[in-house]
Amino acid sequence: MGRCSVYSPSKPHSNRLLARLIGIDIATARRVVHVTTIRPVKVIGVVSIVDQPGVDCNSVDDMEAQKKKRRYSEEYIRCGFTVIIKDGTEMPQCVICAKVLSPAAMKPSLLQRHLHGCHQDLKGKDVDYFKRRETMLNGSKLDHSGSFHQSNKAALHASYVVALKIAQQKKPHSTGETLVMPCTKEIVRIMLGEQHAKKLDTVPLSDNTVQRRISDMSTDIKDQVVSEIKTAPLGIFALQLDETTDVNNCAQLLVFTRYIKDDDFKEDFLFCHPLESSTTSADIFELVNSFFQGEGLHWENLCGCTTDGAPAMLGSKSGFKTGVKAINSKVKHMHCMIHRQALAAKTLPTELKEVLDDTVKMVNFVKSSALSSRLFRLLCSDLDSVHETLLYHTEVRWLSRGNVVKRVFELNDELGLFFSCNDKKVTQVYLAKLNDPKWITGLAYIFDIFSRLNILNKSLQGADAVVTDAVDKLKSFQMKLKLWETKVKKGNFEMFEALAERQDISDQMVNLIVDHLASLQSDIKRYFPDVSEGILKLIRDPFHTDVASVNDEIQEEFIDFVNDSSASDLFEKESSLVRRPSQLGRDFESFYTVSGVREN
Repeated sequence: MGRCSVYSPSKPHSNRLLARLIGIDIATARRVVHVTTIRPVKVIGVVSIVDQPGVDCNSVDDMEAQKKKRRYSEEYIRCGFTVIIKDGTEMPQCVICAKVLSPAAMKPSLLQRHLHGCHQDLKGKDVDYFKRRETMLNGSKLDHSGSFHQSNKAALHASYVVALKIAQQKKPHSTGETLVMPCTKEIVRIMLGEQHAKKLDTVPLSDNTVQRRISDMSTDIKDQVVSEIKTAPLGIFALQLDETTDVNNCAQLLVFTRYIKDDDFKEDFLFCHPLESSTTSADIFELVNSFFQGEGLHWENLCGCTTDGAPAMLGSKSGFKTGVKAINSKVKHMHCMIHRQALAAKTLPTELKEVLDDTVKMVNFVKSSALSSRLFRLLCSDLDSVHETLLYHTEVRWLSRGNVVKRVFELNDELGLFFSCNDKKVTQVYLAKLNDPKWITGLAYIFDIFSRLNILNKSLQGADAVVTDAVDKLKSFQMKLKLWETKVKKGNFEMFEALAERQDISDQMVNLIVDHLASLQSDIKRYFPDVSEGILKLIRDPFHTDVASVNDEIQEEFIDFVNDSSASDLFEKESSLVRRPSQLGRDFESFYTVSGVREN
């Protein structure tokens, strides 16, 4: 059958061409051609064109498409597909993933391709299984178009996304219902119209719903972490525990974990649970043990545990450490190095302690009154000061001492002017302190030394921190303290920026600073006894570790490992060995755990 080209009533030859192609006379051809342009179509028959003058050739396309439409067959359920009707067109829908394919895919071969490609594990299922899945799928539909299922899925996804954002921003659960949803509706109504805004009514964001969403996501994350711990090389993992009190005065037990995944260390939050009554070692151990039993974790796979220095954690008779040791004697316990550093830096000589106490009292005097706070802020603003407010000191926040002293030192002149405008007796005492050169010199020193201690504390924090790094930083800081002590004795204060600017440093202050630096060195040594060199050497360079320092049960295996030339070559290429233990194979992972080394 021939095909028509472009026809136009203004072109007589077009009418003659049409007449010759389909076998009609010229007059009939003129009646047929009423459109400016006719797309190439397959001529179906003369009767349908001649009997309908002015017919559009697009209708011919529609007729042909109707003729080629495939119909759904009940046999297609064997391929895992049912049918939905959308705009009068049948479309195949997978009963497993609810995906809707185009009408052109209504062929057994294409349906089987989807089943085999996307659901390989279901290839051997019988027809009854797919019929049950079809019943379940139909139960979630509002009509045969499947629109309810698809829109409900999108609304559910949106609900989880909003709940995640609310949790990340630490906002009340009612924020979604009272703020997010109304604002979103207004934005959509203004930008897209009322019809689109009504679609947002299907997104559930009530406070109870947001709470459930957050709980579901939390449970899912916990399950993922527990699953990764169970599948970690050798199944070993370490814990870090801390008992703290939240803003509602409720005791909370926080537990973090570290394990090996994808040739690297991974740290993650394991769980948080309130301590309903007391916070004894028995309560803490029972809580952790219940979690282990419920999640299928084993104490035998625990290789290390880090806690603070509280008696409930490290008590020699009834502490959490003692309870763990009773189950697994190979677990290595460690007092948190950040906590030990804060304890070591806490001690001050009497004269410097008085300077710190006076500083805290000045801050409390200004901030305890709303009027004083406003007046001090206005004063700082008028003077174009670097800061406009003071900072509170909190004993449990280790870095706050340095931050409080720093702020007072930088606003020293503003504080003096503020106290001079107040005729209260206590303010005159504070003003005398600020005008005392000796007191200001002491303030400058504790500002400098606290800044150094805060830098050290921050360097010990963060992800991927390991004992070897902490030991290196502490040894370095001890050497710096010794160096500073020597320089101060010689009258060199260049390492302390604020103190170096003072021109009136007395010999008494020099001796006071020397005594404090010496005290810091002794306190650090007391809180940080030398870690076993065998452990550190095994981690840093296992190929030059003495075999005698390794436990008897793995000595022969260790000899095979250290004489493995391929492992030795890989060790030399690795620039960050401590952070990528599994690259040397599973043998090194067993030696890497500190449980495999004797304590000296």
